[in-house]
Amino acid sequence: MSRFKINDLIRLSCLALRVRDIDKTLVFYEKKVGLQTKKRDQDDDGNLVCELGFRDSDQNEEPFLQLHHDANAKNASSHSTGLFHFAMLVPNRKSLASTYLALKNSGVQYDGFADHLVSESLYFRDPENNGIEVYRDRPRQDWPRDPEGRILMDTLPLNLQSLVSEMGEAKIEMAIPFPSGARIGHMHLKVTNLMRSMKFYHEKLALDITVDWSPMGAAFLSAGGYHHHIGINTWHSLNGQSQISNVAGLKNFTIVIPDVSFFNKIRSTIENDYFSSTQRKQQEGAYGDQFMVSDPDGIQIVIKSE
Repeated sequence: MSRFKINDLIRLSCLALRVRDIDKTLVFYEKKVGLQTKKRDQDDDGNLVCELGFRDSDQNEEPFLQLHHDANAKNASSHSTGLFHFAMLVPNRKSLASTYLALKNSGVQYDGFADHLVSESLYFRDPENNGIEVYRDRPRQDWPRDPEGRILMDTLPLNLQSLVSEMGEAKIEMAIPFPSGARIGHMHLKVTNLMRSMKFYHEKLALDITVDWSPMGAAFLSAGGYHHHIGINTWHSLNGQSQISNVAGLKNFTIVIPDVSFFNKIRSTIENDYFSSTQRKQQEGAYGDQFMVSDPDGIQIVIKSE
């Protein structure tokens, strides 16, 4: 069973990516990142779907990552919406240090490193150019806030020497990735219209706007006082192309709402605003305790109850 939990009103779960080269992508996630393929299946079109998780995760536990093979997937436009990065949250700084060294030893090429005041982060990409962040949170009581109590974030250089010192006497060459597992901590998305997306995630999914960087083309939203479960930006996608089907990259991601009454409230809001009566019946019959919705840019989100 997982040894890591976030005690918020929501949590993020399985991320699904559409990939063109399944073999190369599997090698990356298995050999370099340290995930294991837990299940192989086929979709309705006969394409391979691989579910990946961590070594010590239960076989029946929900997958961390799904890879959907589509050799004919289209290339996304450089100005299109979709995944900016998905973020793998580790439980402590030593886990981050071990992961940093292990990935470096395995040949991962880092894009950069950052101290965000609330967290410390590593950035890199998979073979299909999907952005990945690995990070650890500072204790909540240490998160800086402005006089009104709003969370402050920044992007500062990460002290890698200090991070590596967390390993103590352990041999650097023996570092392993994700020694205590990880979970999806947040999703950072590319959108075409920041205000429209902020309104959707705030009003329809009931997330709080925690950091408003709209003058700089970004915003961060969360539930339960977290710094962010969802990040959105228009840095490369302002007035660009919305998500279309059969494009390589983000297929969907899952938001899990443990509180059934809160789930039902969100579901009612979404269904009343977006679905016809026929669609509502189809959603209920097909999914029961979950449904799917698209954000204003066509990014698909599975909303699930526990």
